[in-house]
Amino acid sequence: MNAQKKLLMAIVGATFTLLGTLSTAPAQASVFNFEFKFNAQETGENVNGNFVFDDSIKPGVTPDGGTFYGNASSKYTINVGKDVFTGSSNSIVVGRDFFRPDNSGLRADVIGFDNFQNFNPSNPQFLATFAYSANSLRSDALSDLSTALPSSALALINTPTGATLSSINAFTKITPVPEPASMLGILTLSVGTISLLKRKRQYN
Repeated sequence: MNAQKKLLMAIVGATFTLLGTLSTAPAQASVFNFEFKFNAQETGENVNGNFVFDDSIKPGVTPDGGTFYGNASSKYTINVGKDVFTGSSNSIVVGRDFFRPDNSGLRADVIGFDNFQNFNPSNPQFLATFAYSANSLRSDALSDLSTALPSSALALINTPTGATLSSINAFTKITPVPEPASMLGILTLSVGTISLLKRKRQYN
């Protein structure tokens, strides 16, 4: 194996080591991305998007016993077909063994996102609600969702234009958002790789 290949393999190995360190360092992953996608049973349209949230927000309690995280989500994107809805601050409610939002009478563990500016307690409708099988969430803590979130949920989206879109089999997942300093480290390593390879090529 020539020196150029050895150098390239060493740098690739260092990159994967850095990425592995990021994924196994909870202290550096306080910001997470809640992603979802499904085909709306009302229209057949593809619905997908994400909510970025901070798991370090201190919890409160809702009147019905849920756990409330005020302004824990800093931004969101909801794509409905060709339409794109974006917004900023939303709070998060996590409830275990609640009634599902589809009026089925079944119990579920529920995660809801809303800014609560026009919230009507007598007719509660969140911007986005995701319901999982009862007792499937480890706890009400946001910090536990990243490791214990089921991949399938009943999803109910109330778009800013008033449309209601739902699915009984929505895909959901949570992934950590790397901190800017970590991304800078990866970028610096990548730039260094390109520079070294160019120098080696010019030398040869």
